[in-house]
Amino acid sequence: LSLCLYGAAGTGKTAYVRHLAESLGMDVLQKRASDLLSKWIGETEQAIAGAFEEARASGKFLVFEEADSFLRDRSGATHSWEVTRVNEMLTWMEVHDLPFACTTNLVDSLDSASLRRFTFKIKFDFLTEKQVRLAFVHYFAIEPNSDICSLNNLTPGDFSVVKNKALIMGLAESRDQLTQMLREETKMKGGLKGQIGFIAQN
Repeated sequence: LSLCLYGAAGTGKTAYVRHLAESLGMDVLQKRASDLLSKWIGETEQAIAGAFEEARASGKFLVFEEADSFLRDRSGATHSWEVTRVNEMLTWMEVHDLPFACTTNLVDSLDSASLRRFTFKIKFDFLTEKQVRLAFVHYFAIEPNSDICSLNNLTPGDFSVVKNKALIMGLAESRDQLTQMLREETKMKGGLKGQIGFIAQN
């Protein structure tokens, strides 16, 4: 069982891995890019091998965060070590006999050979209108304003940030202020859902 979980930041990719691992009765072994990447030749490959070996020895559900950092498309590589770190990952992905997952916000940058090795490739998208309403009630324990429907690129992570901010500011029960803070979070992402790149200004 191998998973590639991709989508925008805050959509719950790592939280889902933890939920799945708990359902399987397994602990999680989490590895970030900062845990694996090294400036010295060969050390990143050793760290990748070490992560798989540690997961196998401990029986843990291995999850690689920011997988695009070491599974980047080899066709654009300019250094040999960019290729060897991907090769190391691919080799271990083929022989690892326990569940593991990779998460990324940049699935388009992953090497095509790595994508073929994942049993499941699952996109985590922005919340639907129904999910936004459910999230509002879950995080704030009050019903949202009707204009909450206009916010179409929210994630669970946005609700978590706003909840913490509202508690600090003493606004946790202000429906209007909570909605406004969520709106500000969506503006930080550059506008509409799915919008990518630059906008020409007249």
